[in-house]
Amino acid sequence: MESEKLNELTEQASAKLHEHVLDIESLNQWKIQMFNLINTIGDMKLSPSLPIEKENTSLDPTDWPSARCMAHQMLDSSLDYIQYVRDRPVWRAVPYDVRAVIEDEPIPKQGQPLATVCHDVINYVMPYARGNAHPRFWGWVSGEGTLGGIIGDMVSATLNVNACASTHSAAFVERTIIDWMRNLFNFPEESTGGLLVSGTSIATVISIATARQRVLVNVREDGLVNGQQLVAYVSTESHGCVVKAMELLGLGSKAVHLVPVDENFSIKIAELKTAIKEDRDKGLIPFCIVGNAGTVNTGAFDDLLELSKIARAENLWFHVDGAFGSFVILDPQRSHLVTGIDQADSLAFDFHKWLHCPYDVGCVLVRDSSLLHSTFSTNQGCLERTERGCSLDDRWFYHLGPELSRSFRALKVWFTLKEHGTVKLGQKIAENCEQAQYLVSLLEKYKNIIRIVYPVSLNIVNFRFEPEEFDKDDHELLESFNDELVVDIQMSGIALPSSSRIQNRRHIRIAIVSHRSTHEDFDIFMETLMKLYRSRVDTVVMARNGYD
Repeated sequence: MESEKLNELTEQASAKLHEHVLDIESLNQWKIQMFNLINTIGDMKLSPSLPIEKENTSLDPTDWPSARCMAHQMLDSSLDYIQYVRDRPVWRAVPYDVRAVIEDEPIPKQGQPLATVCHDVINYVMPYARGNAHPRFWGWVSGEGTLGGIIGDMVSATLNVNACASTHSAAFVERTIIDWMRNLFNFPEESTGGLLVSGTSIATVISIATARQRVLVNVREDGLVNGQQLVAYVSTESHGCVVKAMELLGLGSKAVHLVPVDENFSIKIAELKTAIKEDRDKGLIPFCIVGNAGTVNTGAFDDLLELSKIARAENLWFHVDGAFGSFVILDPQRSHLVTGIDQADSLAFDFHKWLHCPYDVGCVLVRDSSLLHSTFSTNQGCLERTERGCSLDDRWFYHLGPELSRSFRALKVWFTLKEHGTVKLGQKIAENCEQAQYLVSLLEKYKNIIRIVYPVSLNIVNFRFEPEEFDKDDHELLESFNDELVVDIQMSGIALPSSSRIQNRRHIRIAIVSHRSTHEDFDIFMETLMKLYRSRVDTVVMARNGYD
């Protein structure tokens, strides 16, 4: 009977986790009730007839049944968050009192009941996330995640593996992912190396560091000496992570040569060739070309095959930034966009974008793994390979990148690919590109006031309003109007776009990477957009006419 009563009280405490509190007074009442429940449960656990681990001195629960119940409730909350995602706003501002609960709390000196911590997560964290799990989150190229990814991360946290090296399942899974990606992008079987990282930003650092090592073979010992000025070439549409990588590696932002783009936002090949020649004539040392496989601003692709030919002819490293666009290789209708990607010396891309793995997980592939090894390998007495035991294998990831402490990122990728397969994932990519065209068709109904940036070649749509009531030469007003309209939409909770600057003009940007989006979502967006547009026009006109 005591066990049954204890289970009943534990279930009550777990259910209380889901009670919503709207103010501090309600929170205080909730805490009193929860503490009473916990105290009652604690008193019952003193009974000698109940199996409680009284001698446990670790950080593990002394009452596993109660803790298990709480953990199941948190898992249910996570599943509800995904299953009922459409019932919530895409994004909502964090109320000041909620921020105060989080930000004003001092570091706890004494532990709190697990139920209290879980309640705080459910009430103060989960409702105010960024919103990219929602099907109308289109502000940035951020994947939504999947149930399999959740399970993968949960198991990864359970195992708590440092995936830097040695002989265990995490290493085998990561090697398998690298092999799968090598096959997918048709990199050489014998020589290719790579590893999983937090994302394309650090993958770019690794790639450019390897390119630098190829030219400055003694840079690890001597540093940057003799004033040798290396130069890398990127288009004006390239992501800022390239410049940041150059800065971190001591090469400097001035060593990044920005090459103009054409009407398709692709790098101008002729101007690139001219820039390389002129820099050589100045005594500079060209060492790297960066090609784009889907830019985050417009979804543009450079001519990767032509860039690879230039790189070979000039003896330059050819790096491809394929953060999200590289995975169009899974879409038969658009795979031609990445023709030449197999010729890259290095390729950086993310699984947490168009493959929808939970953040964070990216990848870097390097054509010649010996160069990757020579760039990052170190000798650690406590991390040497042995002929037997748990340190048998010689493919240790910490020799291929800067991190020694590495989470088991590969599991969620492995889980996602095994659960859905490349065919289905490719179909979702194709759907997003088709949805972009559908949105364009809706926007084109308002050609008198909406200016769309063409071409829309992938999944990103940029447009701006130029109201008939406004002076088209009043650029400051138009910039402000479009900026404010973006915020209006975000605050509505209906959708979340972002702003971009294209051809020195502010635009509203829709980046579609949701596997949950449908045509109906874009219909809802357009209805809200036009209502908010009309309201803001009226507000501006009234203000300019002297009304409040």
